[in-house]
Amino acid sequence: MGKYKILVADSLAKEGIEELQMHPEFEVTVNTKHTTEELIKLIPPFHAVIVRSATKLTSEVLQAAENLKVVARAGTGFDNIDVDTCSKLGIIVMITPMGNSLAVAELTFGFMLDFARSISLARQSMIEGRWDKSKFKGTELAGKTLGILGLGRIGALVAKRAIAFDMNVIAFDKYITKVRAEQFGATLLEDFDTFLSTADYISIHVPLTSETENMIDTPQFEIMKPTSCIINISRGGIVNEQSLVTALKERKIGGACIDVFSKEPAIPEEFPFIRLPNCITTPHLGASTEEAQIKVGTIAADHIAQALLEKKFPDAVNLKQVRIT
Repeated sequence: MGKYKILVADSLAKEGIEELQMHPEFEVTVNTKHTTEELIKLIPPFHAVIVRSATKLTSEVLQAAENLKVVARAGTGFDNIDVDTCSKLGIIVMITPMGNSLAVAELTFGFMLDFARSISLARQSMIEGRWDKSKFKGTELAGKTLGILGLGRIGALVAKRAIAFDMNVIAFDKYITKVRAEQFGATLLEDFDTFLSTADYISIHVPLTSETENMIDTPQFEIMKPTSCIINISRGGIVNEQSLVTALKERKIGGACIDVFSKEPAIPEEFPFIRLPNCITTPHLGASTEEAQIKVGTIAADHIAQALLEKKFPDAVNLKQVRIT
C-alpha cells in the first residue's frame, strides 16, 4: 500500500514533526492555517491528524474525513474533538496526558504565590512610579489548606508540591480511593460542600464534561470561605463565569486565578472578571513551556506511529467504543 498521510493541523514542536518524518511509511503535511470549511476540503485523504486546541474536529469535519483512522491531541483536554462522532466512525482518539502535566502543576503554584503575595499588582504599582510596600501585605502558603478538585496526574503533582510548601492538602474526586489519595499526601473528602468550605485555595484539575460543567456556580461560591481563592487551569466552563464575576465583586470569595475560558481568545468585554483587581488571568498558558511543547509533540508523534504501524493505542479515550479492524 502507499504511505500513510499525516496532517499536523496545529502548531507542533519541530521535534514532533521530525519524529513523524523519521518513518518512511509516513507522508507528513503541516497546515496550521485553515478555516473549518477549508479543513473539510483538506482532510479527506489523511489517515491521521494531530491537533492541539485551536483546530476543532467537529462532526462535520469528521464526516468528511473518509480515510481517518486516528487523532492525536498534543495535550490533555479533548473538548475540541467530537469524540462521539469519532467513535461512531471508528476513529481512535489519543491524548498525551504526561506531556504537559508538570507545566500545569507549576503554573498552579505560580498563581498561588502571585495571589498570596500580590506579585503582579506590586510590579504594576512600581511601573506606575509608586512604592506601595504597606499596601501589599501578603499571606503565607504554609499552614493553608489546598483543596484539589480532581486528583489525577496533574492533581497528584500539585499535591506533592503543596506538601513541600507545608500546606494541608484535601481532595475531592469520585474516582479514586482514600488510600490512593493518601499516597499523594492528600485527605480525600466525600462531601463536596465540606471540601469547598474547608479549603483556602481550590485548584481545579478535571476535564470539562456534562458532569463537571458549571460545577462551581453561585451555590458553591456561597459555601466557600470569603478569603478563599479558586484556581482554574483545567477548562473554561467548569466555573460558571457569570457567577464568578458576581462572587468576586461581592467578595463572596477572596479571589480567582483563571487560565482558561469558555471562549478563547478571551477579551474583557466578554469576560469582565479579567479587569477585576482580585482576579489574576493568563491567556491559557498551562502547557506553554518549551519543555512541555516538545514532550506533547513527540509523544503525539509516537502515538500516531504506534497506532498506524503496530495497532497500539496509548492514552486512547474511546478505545472501548471502537472496533479495531
